Parts: sequence; structure tokens; C-alpha cells
Amino acid sequence: MLALPAPPARLEGVRPHFCPRKPLRAQTLTSKKGQSAAPTSTCCFRSRQQLSQPVCQLSSTTNAESQHEQHLKSNLGQAALFSFAFAPLAVALPTCFGHGGRDGSGAGGGGGDGDGDGSGGSGHGDKSGTNVIADIAEEDDDDDVEEEDEEDEEDEEEDEDGVEEEEEQDEEEVAEKRSRSRRKAEVVEEDDDDMEFDDDDVDLAEDQFKCSTVVAEGLPKGVGIPTEDELFAPLQCQPNFPASRKEVSMDLKTLLQTGLFDAVNAQVVPNHRTGKSQVRFLFKEKVWPELESFKVKPSGKQGTLLIPDNVVAKVLKTKVRGPSGMASLAAIKNVVEKWYHDHGFVFAFIRDFEGMDSGNVTANVVEGKVNKVNVVYVDDNGNAKKNGGETPKEVVERELPFQEGNLYNTDDGRKALRDIFALNLFENVQVMPKPNQKDDSKVDVDVMVKERPMKTADVDLSWGLAPNSNGIPLPADKFPGGSLTFENRNLGRRGDQFSASITSENFLQPIDDVGFKADYKRSYVRGTSDKLKTSLEGMVFNNRKTSGVFNSAIEEVPMVWVDRLGLKLGLHETHTRNSKASYGFVLEEVTTRDEQGSVVSTGRKASPTGGLMRDGPPTTHSSKGRDRVLFLQGNVTRDATHYVNGTPVGSRNQFTAEQSLGLGIMPFFNKHSVSLTRFIQIMPKKFPRPGSRLPPPVLVLHSRYAGAVGDLASYDLNTLGGPYSVRGYAVGELASARRVFEGAVELRVPVPKLNTHAYAFLEHGTDLGSSKEVVGNPTAYFRKPGSGSSAGVGVKLSAIRTECIWDNNTRKRAFWAHFGERF
Repeated sequence: MLALPAPPARLEGVRPHFCPRKPLRAQTLTSKKGQSAAPTSTCCFRSRQQLSQPVCQLSSTTNAESQHEQHLKSNLGQAALFSFAFAPLAVALPTCFGHGGRDGSGAGGGGGDGDGDGSGGSGHGDKSGTNVIADIAEEDDDDDVEEEDEEDEEDEEEDEDGVEEEEEQDEEEVAEKRSRSRRKAEVVEEDDDDMEFDDDDVDLAEDQFKCSTVVAEGLPKGVGIPTEDELFAPLQCQPNFPASRKEVSMDLKTLLQTGLFDAVNAQVVPNHRTGKSQVRFLFKEKVWPELESFKVKPSGKQGTLLIPDNVVAKVLKTKVRGPSGMASLAAIKNVVEKWYHDHGFVFAFIRDFEGMDSGNVTANVVEGKVNKVNVVYVDDNGNAKKNGGETPKEVVERELPFQEGNLYNTDDGRKALRDIFALNLFENVQVMPKPNQKDDSKVDVDVMVKERPMKTADVDLSWGLAPNSNGIPLPADKFPGGSLTFENRNLGRRGDQFSASITSENFLQPIDDVGFKADYKRSYVRGTSDKLKTSLEGMVFNNRKTSGVFNSAIEEVPMVWVDRLGLKLGLHETHTRNSKASYGFVLEEVTTRDEQGSVVSTGRKASPTGGLMRDGPPTTHSSKGRDRVLFLQGNVTRDATHYVNGTPVGSRNQFTAEQSLGLGIMPFFNKHSVSLTRFIQIMPKKFPRPGSRLPPPVLVLHSRYAGAVGDLASYDLNTLGGPYSVRGYAVGELASARRVFEGAVELRVPVPKLNTHAYAFLEHGTDLGSSKEVVGNPTAYFRKPGSGSSAGVGVKLSAIRTECIWDNNTRKRAFWAHFGERF
């Protein structure tokens, strides 16, 4: 048996160490093109052993070493990251083992002389050194005896006359073998260099043997206490690889340097059948006086820590009376590190403990500061580009919430991922923090980005859907419409974005109906130090849409189209993660036209004689069917929703306002609206189940109020009805008024196997009696009810909502299909 005694006098300088939690050493956040950055961000923490490979590669010193030595160094490298926190496994303490030279002069605390490799004993200056015992058990001799006993039993069946004589001979041979085994096990070698392994037990040259397994005996177990894998990771003796007496001795020293054990012994147990040997380490736990006081301090420097005093005081409140051991240190570690990890500081850990011998314990804490941030551009295969990317690194760096010298927090990693992805410049973003290889108190962060194509052109074809008289959605046009879009996401290599699109409802005859839109966006117009991340957004547009004001569900009404040609310029601010605001001005020319494209100034409907009645409400503020309007526009959104398996949970509030400037020749009005929506998760403790992709049940409560005062034109009236208002009705079918109010309740329940929602809803809308305040009263002229309710059920399949709705006004049922979310 190999034994290295560790007298307390030799371990006064050792500070007990524990490693940080394995799962909390690194974080990887990934978002890909086509996914929403907020709900799909996932968050992933790598263990030390996953991070150890680069350390192993950087630790390689020569290529001329043998394959065996290279593998041993590789195994040591795989444990290098573990030793960051388990520092005594990597830091030699000369006061423990003499640290003597080849001449045998030791420098131990008690003054013993060391042997040739520097291991000092506990003597008082004599040349004897440390007594090292070689205990090689002969368990296989017993196996040989059992095999011989089995042979004897077979012989007994063949020849019963010689049974007694053979049994006596076998017993004598068994006794002789066991005696010889005991004599071998009692061999004591006084010098480590003279340690011997019996050739019958270990048939390898130079005192080598092949290790089969490495086991621990006497090692305490519990939450936070190092496991066998953690303790054995940096050792040279590893399963299924050759080992030697010297390496076992070095491993004993390594284990003693943890400061957690009074003594560590080693036992090599050979197995003749396999030709391998098992290495057993026998531990004797070190015990300190009872914990009297406890405090924390920054490791290696002056300053303050984030952890509150009440959390530190919790250590003494939860301590177990009696002597302190590894379990007591693990309990301290679990309290302190748990607070940091729960608050996102995943690189914080206790480096070591002071004052264990007095009971006044101080924990040296590392919190994990950002040392360096690297922006890495990768190609399609995930390899770093040598020449960087097309987007300047400054565009990415200005979106990072963490800087050098700040503590790294996982929330900052998620925020960086979300903000970088929101630039619309990258199709894949990864934030990968890792411990600095030279200083484990520092964190290096790699931001890996894969750029999207900077210039793209897309062509989209589409058919519009409209319900027929039975409520069945059918194509609204015979010919397809669509759009042609061009994008430049990095205009001038500054991160500015420009896009232009042309749309038509009829691609075969686009000249009849052409719309266009050009957008420009420039971020950080107030400088990169702007905390609001103010961006300038400009747009030139020309679009044509049908008006929900001039229609009726009761009688036939000619369609009225509203053309808008204008310019919009504004600023967009991000106040917090959930709060955004935008404001600017809009200058536009609005023209109302009929189906042939002619300008119309009044609403029309069919007369009893078959003609058209042109005595309807005016379509524009002027009498010419064309208005020019200049107004200010503002929007404030507070969106505190988050996604649980693809469904939103939380709250969303929105306020918008438009104020025209009039200027004597333009209409003067004010429009405003307030929308409140709540997504309430039902039974959050039961849904979703761990590992399930099924969305949870959700109750949705929604209300919206919209109002207007002043010279409001008919085309800008607030309408009731439609897929995004009161479902079951066409757009504007219920009312066109100055003020409207709508409310909705929806219950969403999960659908197994489909991983989607089925839902039931009830909605109601009213014009609050304000329709009569509108010039020409479109609600009364087109015989709209002014209010209405609906109820229905539906199921969401991908982006399509398929619904069966009952119209409470007419008591009829209809089927509808819509794209996108209702709320």
C-alpha cells in the first residue's frame, strides 16, 4: 500500500478549496433566422469538462513525447479547468511535502528531509525520509484456490476412492499459498525509490502496471462535496492506461494538497485474469473546530461584493453544531454560490477558505469580471472568417450590454443576443462566455455572428381571400397579386438599412393598381453612447386599400378605394427591454376612387330602381375627393410578454395619438387610442410539463378604446368589425364612428400531439352612440347596427387561425380563416 501521511503541522498553509458548480461555467445563447429572438433564445451552460479540451490543447508542450505520455497529459488537460476553482489541485504547497531537492534536503513544516523527488517526511532532520508502504494484495491467489477446488470436485466424481487424500493435499496447498500471500503483503520498503512490485503480481518493467479502475474509499458524499470524478480528473493514474509507482506517489501528493484530508493512502490490487490492477485511494477526512463566525471577501483584492449581508448571515443560521468538515464547507459553498447563480452571475465561486483552524472562517469569492469581448464572424460551416465580415465590429459592439471590467450576467447575454439579432443583419448569433485560461477570476466573451446576405431581391405571389355569401373564404381575385422587394441591410457599411418594394393586386395588369414603399433606417443617430438607441426611420409610400367605412352587409354598395401618397419621418427610442416609443410627422395626399380609378367625393349605394344613389356621406374632408394632410404621430408600447412553448404570456399596453397641424388649408383633428391586453397563464405549476412542447392554457382579456375630435375625414373614422376587431363580421360592418369600444375574452387550451391551441372566445363592440356625430352618418346611411357581439371556437394551425363564428346579430354561423394573431 502506498501511503503518504499528512501531519497537521505540515498542512497549516493549505486553504481548503471547492470547485464551482459544474453546469454553470459557460453560457451559449443562440438565435437563428426565421425564429423570434425573445421566445426561442435558449439558454445552454457548458460544464468544465466540456470546456477543458481547449485547455488541453494549449497545454501541449512538445510533439516528441510518447503516445502514453501524451495521453496522460491530455487527461491532465481535461481536468485543468476543474483546477481553476479547486485551486490546491493545481498549486503546489512546499510546506506540505518538504519540496526538497535531489540531495534530499526537505523544507517541511516539521523539518523532515525529502527524498529525491522532493517529498519531505514528518521526521526531525534524519535521512530516512517518508515511510512508503507497498501493499499489493493477492486476491487472485484465492481465485486460483477456488479453481483448484473445482478441479478436485470433478476428480471426486470420477474416483471416489482418492477423495480424502486429494482433499488433504489441496488444503496444504491452499494454506501454503495464503501464507505466501500474507508474507508478500507485509513487505515494508523504507525508501520510496526502493518501492518494489512483485513480478508475480505486476509483470511490467520499471515498476509499471496497467490501471483498470480508480476508486475511492472513505470519501464523504453530499451536495457540493467533490465527487470521485472531480477529484480524480487531474490525476495521472487513469483507467485503462499504464501507470507507475512514481505516478501514484505524485497523485497522493496532489490529493493531499486539497487541504481537505488528514491522510490519503493508495492501494494497488492486481487481477491476474485481466492483467490489470485497480488503484484504490483511501481518504481520511480532515476535521476543523466548530464554525464560530463567517464572512466573505473578494479574492486577491480589496473591494466589496454583491452578495447581501443577510445571505452571508444565513450560513451561521443553518450551520450544524459540532466540528467542521467537508460537509460544512460544502454547505457554505451551496449558500453563497447559489445566490450568485440564481441572480445570473454564473462565473462566481468560492476560491478558498481561511481561518478554518480557529473557527472564524473567511471565504474568498470570485465574481467573474469580463476581461475581453471578441466579435467573431463565421462562415456557413461555423469557421471563423480570416478577413472578418462586411458589417463593422462597432455595429455589434454598440449593442452589447456588458463591457470590460463589468461582472458577467446571463441576462446581459440574453439581451445582447436579442439586440444583435434585432439588427436584421445576422441569421445566427451566439454569445459564448468562458473562463480566462490564465486567470479564472476573469471571463472572456466571444460573440459569434453569421451574416445574412447584405443585398437581396424577393418576388412574392399571393391571392387574397374573401368570404362568400355563406361565409366560406374563397379567392377574391382571378389573377394573383404580389410584390417585388429589394433590400440592402448594410448601406455604406455603416449598418444602415434600405428597402424598396412594389406591390400590385394584379400582376398581369400591374398598371391598374401599383403601390410602392421605400424605407430607410439609421441606428444611433445620437451617437453610440445614447442609452435610448435612438434610430432615424424614413419612409416614402403609395398604397391603395378598400375602405371599411363605405360598405354594408345588408345591401349592395359600390366599393370605395383610398389612395395614400406620402412621406413619413420619425425617431424610434428603446427605453427599456419592454418599453419603446416612436414619434414623427406624416405628410400625405389622400384620394378616394371607385373601382374604375375615378375620383369620388361621396358614398354611393344601389337605388330601388337599379341605379346608384350618390347622396351618401362625403368621402373626404374637402368636397373634391382629395385631401392633403400634415400631422404628428406618436406611439408608446409597453410589451411585457414572454413566450412559453410558442404562446405569449404576460401583458401588453399600447397608446397612439395623431395630431394634425391644420395650417388653415388642411383638416385639424386629433385621433387617439388605448389598447390593453392580458395573457394569463392558467395552472402554471402544472403546465407546461418538463420536456413537453405543449403550450399552456391561457386566458386572454382584451379591451380597446379609440376616439377622435375635430375635422376628421370619413376615411379615417374608427370602424368596428373584422378579424382584428369583432370577429365574425366584415371590416367596418358594425359601425363607422368617432368613438368605439371593443372587448374580448378568449380561453386557449392545448391540443395534444398537435402542440397547438384550440380556443373559444366572446367579443363585443359598440360605437358608444358617436356615429350620429359624423358628417353624413355612414353608419345609418349604410344601415349598420352600431354594435354587435360574436362567439366562436377555433384552432391555430401554424400561422392560420381557422374559426367557426356565430354572429349574434343575425344568429348565423360562418367559417373564417385568417393569418396572424388576433391580439
